[in-house]
Amino acid sequence: MRVSYDSLQEILALFQKIGIENPWREIRLLLSYITGKSYEQVFFEKEFLLSSEQQVQFEKLVKRRANHEPLSKIIGYREFWGLNFKVTKDTLDPRPDSEILIEAVLKELSDKQSPLQCLDFGTGTGCLLLSVLSEYQNATGLGVDISEEALKVAKENAVRLKLSDRSTFCLSNWTQNVQGVYDLIISNPPYIGLNEPLQQNVKDFDPHLALYAGDDGLEAYQALFSQIGRLCHPHTKIFMEIGKGQRESVTLIAKENGFNLKGVYADLAGIERVLLFFI
Repeated sequence: MRVSYDSLQEILALFQKIGIENPWREIRLLLSYITGKSYEQVFFEKEFLLSSEQQVQFEKLVKRRANHEPLSKIIGYREFWGLNFKVTKDTLDPRPDSEILIEAVLKELSDKQSPLQCLDFGTGTGCLLLSVLSEYQNATGLGVDISEEALKVAKENAVRLKLSDRSTFCLSNWTQNVQGVYDLIISNPPYIGLNEPLQQNVKDFDPHLALYAGDDGLEAYQALFSQIGRLCHPHTKIFMEIGKGQRESVTLIAKENGFNLKGVYADLAGIERVLLFFI
């Protein structure tokens, strides 16, 4: 069956109706996934020849997307920091806002040859840790998560990105099974309060374990700052992603546990997104 862009107007209108920001891009990505062609190939083609099986599959995927299932969960990967990461129902989708943390690390640690010892709490797909390792060629890192399924995904991503020789992963409830002293500690922990409203594509398709942190969304910060002191030396840098409006609360929790705020980084929307702490 031949499918032209003109024939996709109904899908375009549907995606626009449900608020997809770049509907043509998502249609092209679905066609790329179905046909096995690169996004660039699909971008320049005016029509596509789909088998009857591919047509049925395409219609099913469009229906899933129209039901607010994230595109990344449908096609199984998402780009972050210029790298492709496998994602599953057991992992939080890497988000562009989290790239601010990588930018902050690069600004604060300018020597890319430094043999950093890195630690990532709540590693999920491994996107933060592996992105840092991709920038610092002599760095090594440990990714920690409480989810065995998430750790499997992180390990796969490390292999695919050829970073498995410099990364290890540990099943742990925060610091419980973690030893050593680290130069860099990073984390995008759960920070959503139990009663906070969420978009359907997040609430229904991201793992709640990676989203919610008690009634006020601060439980993860309380746990981390009360535990990580033994993993730090006097010059350890700690980068924490936070939710909107959490700067004051998280800073207070850190201060009560002996950590001082040294830097604040905002995302593209101007929202304070990453905090830097020292002992």
